[in-house]
Amino acid sequence: MAERFIIGFRLPYILGCILVGFVLFGILNTVLSKYVETTDLWRAVIFALSPQSLAQSALFAYSFYAPRYMRTKLLEAGRSLPALMPEKDEGFRKTFTGVSAVRPQVATWIVFLAALLLALSVPVAFGGPSPFRFNTDSAFSLLEFLATIVDVVSLAVISLALSSVVWTYWSLSKGMLRFSSAPLELRPYYEDPFLGLRPIGSLALSLATVYFGFIALFMLSLLTSSSTPSLGDVVGVGGFLFGLILLGLFLFFLPLSKLHGRMIAEKKIARATLNPKLQTLFQESPNAASDDVAQVLRLDMMDRKVAGMALWPYDIGILGRLSVIAASVTAILISRIIALVFHI
Repeated sequence: MAERFIIGFRLPYILGCILVGFVLFGILNTVLSKYVETTDLWRAVIFALSPQSLAQSALFAYSFYAPRYMRTKLLEAGRSLPALMPEKDEGFRKTFTGVSAVRPQVATWIVFLAALLLALSVPVAFGGPSPFRFNTDSAFSLLEFLATIVDVVSLAVISLALSSVVWTYWSLSKGMLRFSSAPLELRPYYEDPFLGLRPIGSLALSLATVYFGFIALFMLSLLTSSSTPSLGDVVGVGGFLFGLILLGLFLFFLPLSKLHGRMIAEKKIARATLNPKLQTLFQESPNAASDDVAQVLRLDMMDRKVAGMALWPYDIGILGRLSVIAASVTAILISRIIALVFHI
């Protein structure tokens, strides 16, 4: 849905993301909102160009682009993964068909909008200002009324972009879980130490990197704020971010855990098949072993191939870098909460 919204502007997709996310619902919306509050256009422009506002605008543009990027990575994985499935291309399409379903996206949009409104409303319960501008205590202002309408529309559009990131990551993770549960025709270990599963691991890492990049930008927009967050901000927005981080970690490891188990089982089978041959070789006399050099070399090569079989469908070094990103984002959020609590 976010992609269709951007495509409706009839622009190259990246340019459309910049126009809609960064300019229209980022900088210009901030200028209007601040102008209504201060009636000072220059001050409103300065505020819109502050690091916090620019970080928020970048987050909105990124949120429109990220779902398309994740789907592109799925298409790249679709060049090789269908060969492992019994129904080939048709089975692959059925496995990941949910990513383009409209009704679940609408439901996710509504839930995300409600969660965002709840997070923004928590500070009000602690005595903070309302996120909206309706003011029943003063005379009616048309400009203020229009600004409130724009705020509501902007929040709806922005939540569409934000929820699309979460939905795409969620639906693709569910697709990977279904893929992991399918009766796959894995490649022999002597052809590929990853048994043909490396594309699904690369897809999972790409999706997680984009997702945690989204959370990192979210954090950046909060950390660049010049004001000290209130307790309500920490409880509302901090809890919201913690939920997104835990969801991301859960959706990353759950689909791949079954593949991890299957790869361990395949390695055990290959080792169990090879061990009797090695045992026979070692129990023979030295002369008998030297009479068949080709057999010795073949067994040595098979032993190396079995030892080199991967247990996860991705490079562990890449996972380490992803873990650093996730841990850094979480540590920054925790340090912000500690600094608030202890007034550091």
